[in-house]
Amino acid sequence: MKPTQIAARSALVLWLGLACASARAQLPAPASSSPRSGLPPAARLADTQPKPTFPEPVVRNRVIQDRAVRIREQQVRGATTAIHVQPLHGGPSYSIVPPDVSSSTDPAHMQGRMQWTLGTFR
Repeated sequence: MKPTQIAARSALVLWLGLACASARAQLPAPASSSPRSGLPPAARLADTQPKPTFPEPVVRNRVIQDRAVRIREQQVRGATTAIHVQPLHGGPSYSIVPPDVSSSTDPAHMQGRMQWTLGTFR
């Protein structure tokens, strides 16, 4: 190889090295140096999302139990959305689907429907 080719290649390598170093210096700092780096990506993403205009609904889960049965009730915004009944001394468990209160306020139509689970597929 001729000395002029060696000088040209070394100049090219030097120029590429300086270009890469200056480009790397302009990159933003890695996420690990941020104060919230210990959080998972979803939590960091949640901080960038706009705040909702309406508050989240209040969800209450209650469990009532006596000697014969355990009842789990879920309420959203004060309205019962699900009831699950589990007998403690045998018998199949079942769910009660509460009526839709927006369709009728007549007490005669305010009964829930029972549902049994006959089987599951996996």
